[in-house]
Amino acid sequence: MKMKIFHVSNLQEGWANIREELGDNAIILSIKEINGRFEILAASPEKRENRLRKSSSKDGQNNYPISRLSSLLEKNLIPEEIHGSILEEIKSIYLKLAENIKDLNIHEKIEKNPLIKKYITVLGNISSGKSTTIAKIGAILKFNKSRKIAIASFDFYKIGGSESLKKFSEIMQIPFFLIKNEKDLILYKDAFEEFDHILFDTPGNIKHLPEVEKIVSFITNSTQSENILTVPLTRKENIVEKDINYFSKFNISHLILTKYDEIQNIIPLIFIISNWNYKVSYITDGMDVPKDIKEASEVLTQLIGVYR
Repeated sequence: MKMKIFHVSNLQEGWANIREELGDNAIILSIKEINGRFEILAASPEKRENRLRKSSSKDGQNNYPISRLSSLLEKNLIPEEIHGSILEEIKSIYLKLAENIKDLNIHEKIEKNPLIKKYITVLGNISSGKSTTIAKIGAILKFNKSRKIAIASFDFYKIGGSESLKKFSEIMQIPFFLIKNEKDLILYKDAFEEFDHILFDTPGNIKHLPEVEKIVSFITNSTQSENILTVPLTRKENIVEKDINYFSKFNISHLILTKYDEIQNIIPLIFIISNWNYKVSYITDGMDVPKDIKEASEVLTQLIGVYR
């Protein structure tokens, strides 16, 4: 088991660093707040070298993600150990992605009428920007659309899991409910009736919480539920595929792409919208609530136009 202490300014940054360094199976042992910063002790049952070995191809060549390869191509920084034939294959993949931009009907990929149903369930893996995105959606519904809303969170499984979202709710004066089991959901049912929308926050590791997964599955299968998956553009292609394949069981209505401000080119965005049939409603580009969120039409039509 590998253990490490992370010092971060916020918990979201901590989850991202832990997952990147220790892997998907990492566990958090303790969290301490010291002078406004967080000290997180985390551990991974899997050795780092084993993880690296798994990410390599059978012939020993590095299996670089497409986004990384495209960046290297643009800067003429392809490593010397990648010989000519592999380089040509990489170029062909990159050119194919460029062709995808030309062939893509971007208007078919935009969700034009989001946030209309009674229950809006937001899903996403750990450090996908889910909590911040929920706060931004809440701001849109309350301040832009003048809707009466509440936020209900299932994210009680870890220390600080729902704290940041609760803080946002207090600032925006949005009622906040913490749901720990099915009894809580039944208890709040009558209270929910007075709101136009209920935003459901779900835990990032829901696959390891069978009881919560069962309740969320029940909600997302309702005809009154609009189910949104947050997908960070910074995540590697194989992890994006793994996440989307898992969360598709929750009857996903559309996607919100997060962390647009952290990518160097549009390859991750093209990879997502060209490989799955889900439409995109919003794209987030920062941590500022409620500002850093844009309608997908605003970003995609301008961006694709430049690259064609």
